[in-house]
Amino acid sequence: MDVFEKLRNGDPVDMKSAEYRPAVEELHRANKALFHLNHAEPQTEGWSRAFRELFDGQQPEGLGLFTPAQIDFPKQITFGKHVFINHNFTAMSIGGIKLGDNVQIGPHVTIVTTNHDFKNRNELRCREVIVGNNVWIGAGASIMPGVHIGDNAVIAGGAVVTQNVPAAAVVGGNPAKIIRQLEQPK
Repeated sequence: MDVFEKLRNGDPVDMKSAEYRPAVEELHRANKALFHLNHAEPQTEGWSRAFRELFDGQQPEGLGLFTPAQIDFPKQITFGKHVFINHNFTAMSIGGIKLGDNVQIGPHVTIVTTNHDFKNRNELRCREVIVGNNVWIGAGASIMPGVHIGDNAVIAGGAVVTQNVPAAAVVGGNPAKIIRQLEQPK
């Protein structure tokens, strides 16, 4: 099992270990690619080239990403079809992020999969974040490690989501709580 699989599985990994070296190399690769993307003129060949560089040659179908963005481990993100991500998106994605189809992410949203052991701060303890289909995440929301958001849910602007969100729920606040339940689409 490589270090990325271990991190996606939630296994502890020491950031100072030789095992973690491939993660450091990927972090540096992604950081350079992200610099190119964030400084390229949008919708130009240079921008498209930087986009492919960031996602290691992959172009998720229908992905709309407004820059600037900060994505530390883009290879750890799985995109559904037609995902829209507004500007100033931050993804601390080493533990894995899965975004379903038709996800809309507002500006200044943060998704975090990383945490540290309380006693040994060099030890990473990651938990994957899963966002279902047709989810809308409002401006300035923060999604914390291990959260699963059900299909058709709405995350209110500024919410800090620390617990799983049921399908078709509207949540808001800090910590986020269910505000109301929407009808499931037929």
